[in-house]
Amino acid sequence: MNTQDPHPHRLILRGIAPLLACLKHHPKALREVIATAAFAPNLAEHDATFAELGVKTRIVGPMELAQTAEGPCDDVCALTMRPDFGLARISDFAEWRESRESIVIADGVTDPADLAAIARGMAAFGLKRLLLSGGTEKLAHHPEAWHLSRGAMEQLRLMRAAALGGLLRLVEDKCCVVALSPDIGRKIDLAVPVRVPGRHLALLIPGGKLDPDIQPRVEHCYRFPGLVGQPALSLSEIAPLAIAWFASTPQPRADGFLSRKRARHAKDKGSNPTS
Repeated sequence: MNTQDPHPHRLILRGIAPLLACLKHHPKALREVIATAAFAPNLAEHDATFAELGVKTRIVGPMELAQTAEGPCDDVCALTMRPDFGLARISDFAEWRESRESIVIADGVTDPADLAAIARGMAAFGLKRLLLSGGTEKLAHHPEAWHLSRGAMEQLRLMRAAALGGLLRLVEDKCCVVALSPDIGRKIDLAVPVRVPGRHLALLIPGGKLDPDIQPRVEHCYRFPGLVGQPALSLSEIAPLAIAWFASTPQPRADGFLSRKRARHAKDKGSNPTS
């Protein structure tokens, strides 16, 4: 993204997959579609939709397309305008607990490829809420992150998490934070999900080492998967594994964590009636 852009919420989408995802999930964000003459016939089926939305379309040469896309692009790009992402509040965590919605927090992630991998993993396993800390929110409008996510970013609800350590301290009673770390924590068992009675879960994925200010707010910390002494996996390789494991965690039941025990006892009593 051009840091001199007077429109800070302008986002460039490179490639057909992000464009079609935007057209499906956030069509009103589209402003202009630019394609090469060779690729333009592939967009013909969407011409009526573009016209209905008032989206401009342009045919340009490969060099002008690359300049407009602000990066490598050889088929099509789109200019979009996005609203400001909301700021996560304490009341949001209470609502997520009531709705039993698990969330993912990206803290200190600076590589667009890593954020894209997190987005793809979340979309693949049905997670929707992604919180971006102060060190990560700069990637929220990075064209490469949206390009590499192959449309997954369009399916997520992005929010900013300012002063993440303080925010997590204020919601300790509502949210259990599970964190990944490259160098500290227990060995992760991908076959055993985390169980947290009566609270909803947040998966914290750091871009590097876990922030010391956040460590006291983490209830469960696990090392990146892999054997000690062997070449470590990158964050973009680990994120889908961790999100699949996280998404397999049973959701809290609406009537509380003792409900299973009560249900089991009630069943036992019913199956052995007194004579």
